[in-house]
Amino acid sequence: MKSHNSVAVRLASTDPKERADGYSALSSTYHSIYGTVYAQLMAIFRPKWLVWLSPVRIALWCVTWLPLGAWCYLRALPLSNKIVRLIGYDGMTADFCDIRQSILRRRGQYMEAFACIRIGLKKDSIKAHTRGLLHIGLAEIYKKYGNLPGAGIEICAAIDAAGEAEKENPRQAARIYRHCVKILDFFLGESFPGNQLRRRARALLQEVGAKDQLLKIR
Repeated sequence: MKSHNSVAVRLASTDPKERADGYSALSSTYHSIYGTVYAQLMAIFRPKWLVWLSPVRIALWCVTWLPLGAWCYLRALPLSNKIVRLIGYDGMTADFCDIRQSILRRRGQYMEAFACIRIGLKKDSIKAHTRGLLHIGLAEIYKKYGNLPGAGIEICAAIDAAGEAEKENPRQAARIYRHCVKILDFFLGESFPGNQLRRRARALLQEVGAKDQLLKIR
């Protein structure tokens, strides 16, 4: 509701760019909530000594988090599509492209996500954390298709960008590290590089008190 109220003026504007900004902010909120809903589901099976309560916790999740997650999942992409109709990819900022590519990947639209990332990386004045997230998007696509060398190159680029972003935006830097860990674990299992990034992500998130993001680190 706070997100809706904060973008209400922008959504009512006659300026396409302002309306696109409102739709991007709202789609990002829905996308983020959906990710938290999934993290809550995974948290049900941790710690191990509480696994015996899993059936009860899953039932509670189904009547609390699941309806919210389903709603957010269904709303994020249509809102993102409105941005493309309003201003096209040429009018989108790198941040808009990052939000959109993440939503597209979540919906399995990898080819459009790939094109969206390439467009985003060519934008002017791109922030370090945004660049890192776009490289993570490419790494996730390469992971989907089993391309270890491609994923490795993009992970290295993402880690470099995250290092630049740590001071200005530690929360987003931690998010980049967290995604790098997931990809490294997929290809290499639990490894030394992955564990180092996992610890760094935890430290950054604890510094900023981002409990919702801590839930997403396995």
